[in-house]
Amino acid sequence: MIYLVLGVSGVGILIYLILNRKPKHSFMHEFNRTVRVDNMVSDQAVNYQSLTDKTLFQKIKESWNNLNKQLGSFAILKVIAFIYLLSLVGMEVNERFIRGNTILIISIVEVSGVVYGYLWLQARAERLFEEAFPDALNMLASAVSAGESIMHAIIYVGKSLDGDVGAEFKTMGDRLQMGESPEDVFKKACLRFPYPSFQFFIITLRANMHRGGQLKDVITRLNRLMFDARAIEKKKYALTSEARASAKIVAAIPFAFLFMLQYLSPENYEFVMFKEAGRPILYYVLASEFIGISIVWGLMRGVR
Repeated sequence: MIYLVLGVSGVGILIYLILNRKPKHSFMHEFNRTVRVDNMVSDQAVNYQSLTDKTLFQKIKESWNNLNKQLGSFAILKVIAFIYLLSLVGMEVNERFIRGNTILIISIVEVSGVVYGYLWLQARAERLFEEAFPDALNMLASAVSAGESIMHAIIYVGKSLDGDVGAEFKTMGDRLQMGESPEDVFKKACLRFPYPSFQFFIITLRANMHRGGQLKDVITRLNRLMFDARAIEKKKYALTSEARASAKIVAAIPFAFLFMLQYLSPENYEFVMFKEAGRPILYYVLASEFIGISIVWGLMRGVR
């Protein structure tokens, strides 16, 4: 029964993570629902549909390509090694703590580890992007103010800025120089960085190239908005840091106690984990921990 409880808990956590992921293209779909003047439909400056509509196969392919770039060289070997390591961890956990169905426990550990690893990589990539993108906007605004065209400004940013953002701007500049259409270049860039701030920046570039306008002022305002958003996010984390640390400590205490109990008092550990008379205690600990952490997590996510 214990591995059944763990399996249900793991599936519940995975479903919760999937259902609570923030949509990355919500504001783009709002643009798609915007009513436009009839005489502009045939000559629309920005095709928002091209940035939002993707088939399931395209989304999977896009995610895999981005994952390869995030992992770097020998990405497939790293994925295989990570999955193999998770299987070893699953066997060790089952042998030492659970002693249930080996295949089921390894499957739960594999799925949980892969999902957590993927989400961690995506969060890290977005964090690195948000840190480097304001520098790119500042360089681009400076180049445009100096009289450079948009294409040469993009090339300048690609040559001057390091990291993934600089590499993407360099790729964009090279493709524009080779005569590739801006529509295709910007669409490919959005596949690499599917973040709202970058998509809004692409919309601004495309609209400026089709209709004209004060690109420098728009980029400066966008940079300011990103700075204010990061400042608010950091302030939120600073104000909730004590509560989050307390929740993590409280959540870790029962599991740390069970881990120590295995070595300090093996007979009590056997009673709680593997004896029928001790199962209610274990089920109570798991259920209360899950309910308590869910409440705390909901309160943390509700902070605005």
